[in-house]
Amino acid sequence: MLAAFLFAALIGRLIYIEVITSSDLQAKAMEQWMRDVPLQAERGEIYDRNGVLLADSETVYTVYARPMSVSNKAKTASILAETLGLDKETVYNKLHSRISEITIAKKVTKEEMLKLYNSEATGLYYSQTISRVYPYGDFMTQILGFTNLDAQGQTGVEAYYDKYLSGTDGYLLTETDLVGRELDTGVTRYVAGKKGNSVYLTLDYYIQSFAEKAVDAAMINHKALGASAIVMNAKTGEIYAMAQAPSFDLNNVPRDNIAELFSYSKSTLISNVFEPGSTFKILTAAIGLETGAISVNTACYCPGYRMVDGQKIRCWKTIGHGSQKFYEGVQNSCNCLFMDTALKIGSNRFYDYIYKFGLNEKTGIDFSGEGKGLLIPRADVKPVDLARIGFGQAIAVTPIALLRSAAAVVNGGNLVTPYILDRVEDTSGKIIVKNAPSVKKGVISETTSATMRDVLESVVTNGSGRNASVAGYRIGGKTGTAQKYINGVIARGKYTSTFIGFAPADDPEYIVLMVVDEPQGLYYGSIVAAPYVGDIFRGIFAYKNISPAVTPEPVETFIMPNLIGMTPQQANAELTKLKIFVEIAGEEGIVVRQTPAAGVYVSAKSVAVLEIG
Repeated sequence: MLAAFLFAALIGRLIYIEVITSSDLQAKAMEQWMRDVPLQAERGEIYDRNGVLLADSETVYTVYARPMSVSNKAKTASILAETLGLDKETVYNKLHSRISEITIAKKVTKEEMLKLYNSEATGLYYSQTISRVYPYGDFMTQILGFTNLDAQGQTGVEAYYDKYLSGTDGYLLTETDLVGRELDTGVTRYVAGKKGNSVYLTLDYYIQSFAEKAVDAAMINHKALGASAIVMNAKTGEIYAMAQAPSFDLNNVPRDNIAELFSYSKSTLISNVFEPGSTFKILTAAIGLETGAISVNTACYCPGYRMVDGQKIRCWKTIGHGSQKFYEGVQNSCNCLFMDTALKIGSNRFYDYIYKFGLNEKTGIDFSGEGKGLLIPRADVKPVDLARIGFGQAIAVTPIALLRSAAAVVNGGNLVTPYILDRVEDTSGKIIVKNAPSVKKGVISETTSATMRDVLESVVTNGSGRNASVAGYRIGGKTGTAQKYINGVIARGKYTSTFIGFAPADDPEYIVLMVVDEPQGLYYGSIVAAPYVGDIFRGIFAYKNISPAVTPEPVETFIMPNLIGMTPQQANAELTKLKIFVEIAGEEGIVVRQTPAAGVYVSAKSVAVLEIG
């Protein structure tokens, strides 16, 4: 009976081994008797919207050695050292390792690999790996991002869309004995990998070039800490360009300097928040008109300040703008007009529209690390806070959120979701992912939007945005200048200068935000940011063959008068007669410096800065 039981148990065990666990045991046997060499899959390319190649791949090789298979270690070490530029003694010691397989070198070129393959070196094996190549180097750096040494996306589009760009690795299987020596009768099997998909962006290489040139020029000309620009389709949210300086060459990533790498690889346009300053007045004006708190006939007297909750809040023009209508107040970027407007709207209604414009949330752009605006809780907003919010203080937003909300003001009242991906194609050219605009309608009415387009166009023709104008073209926009805060305290002498512009002014397709961080010397957005937006538009108009909408009027030129020693009132009166828009830096005293300088030729309807002290 016992014998029968043992026999049955033995038969059961054999059945279990032969049938149930056979596949697992075969796999373990394969691991013991086979050595696999990985063949990294080629990564998919990244293109702009027109098919311009922005990120490519090249095949490189990793050289391995199996010490037990190296028949002449001295000779093989000598060949490896000579071919790959390695230290011969170090290689020789590696070849005496008791490890079954060691890595000799990575990123070996095809030419070097073939030279080794055809040499008398023994016991060497080669795996195919992929190295990322960026044809334009320091271009779209923060948006494209980069990969690690294993060609896996680390930042930017490379990381966000890594699942599409990454392929499936292949490998070589070679039969070996228990100590890793290849068998003379062994079989080598090749398992092919699969290339990654191609990603096409909404970005346009040529428009990006205009933006890159503009931010570089702003950095150099104003000795700024940084500069950045976004160009977006105001109606759909497609990003045409996103440039940032300083930056680095994607083919030479500064991996040995972590602080620099982190600082320069982060997209500040998407991640950082800042006080928008006067560009936020676009929203205050639109909300005021939409709610009926103000109208185009609203009058405002500016003595240079307002008293709110017992606090004196100054207008940027400390001598005041005097009496002005709504259009003039926007053209002058008068703080008093916007304080009055915000207080008439009231905090509850104002916050309702802040939420409608999406400033309490992320925009949803397809990019990692997006920041979110900082708002005083609605219940805690005092009149003095609301007054400051009205002209862009006491609120912080990301640049992309600010641009999105400004687009809603001028595009008919529709809130778009910014996006970077256009489509993904597989290796056969079949579209497997296609992006499309996401639009929320009715943030403000078309009537209010049309009025705002008109008033913001007047800012460029007659107000603080004159330096963004392009002769013959209709452009609207708004300047911004905001003091920076460090650790919650105003950092004296540190400013962020901005300009938002859109074109064509009557039916905007392109909307541009320019941000210049800590310019040295002059810091007004009208001087530091607006001219570069004009340069970007000038490039777009030529590239897209957009004809002038109006016949340019002859521009009068004259010699700039000497204003040094005058009171601000006297100097302002002189320049107003010449139709020059005046920016005043300082609070009390006489004119101590002027830009442009006395004696140079200037054109009418330009911008001058008077520094008083």
